[in-house]
Amino acid sequence: MNQSYSFDPKSRVWSRPISTPLPYSDGDEIEDYLLTTLRSVEDVSSQSSELIAAIKDWPSEYHFSPARHNLLRFINIGPAHRVLELGCGCGAITRYLGERGAQVMAVEGNLRRAEIAAERCRDLPNVQVYCDNLVDLIMEDRFDFVTLIGVLEYAPCFVMNADPVGHVLSLV
Repeated sequence: MNQSYSFDPKSRVWSRPISTPLPYSDGDEIEDYLLTTLRSVEDVSSQSSELIAAIKDWPSEYHFSPARHNLLRFINIGPAHRVLELGCGCGAITRYLGERGAQVMAVEGNLRRAEIAAERCRDLPNVQVYCDNLVDLIMEDRFDFVTLIGVLEYAPCFVMNADPVGHVLSLV
């Protein structure tokens, strides 16, 4: 990643001071619950029984259920791979990719959600979480895989371009 990013040890998130954060959120109450729960459990793994027990509604199921990882289980991603995860959200897929041993650069446009993702991956040295808008992302690295899970459908809301989906794909 470019030298323009600095690391905040409190949030464990890399960011740029001039980054324009995205207003996407599940809401303060939900995101407070996710972060508080992650900070209170010992096991933050993708198969954590503590997180499964903390599922109480659709948002917590979406972020804590081990079923989310079925999206990528069929792909043989491992320690030899570098993965760029654009729109990592609260880190459910990020966690899974990190557990597979891949070097993961996870990018989330909302700082609060990036902090939640970093907490979910707190024990994985092979995962770095960045807060930046993907259209402003400064990147010099090359990757074996790039994911856009749950991103393209929101492109028209956040990308100011005549063809927002095409624009995002051209950036990738």
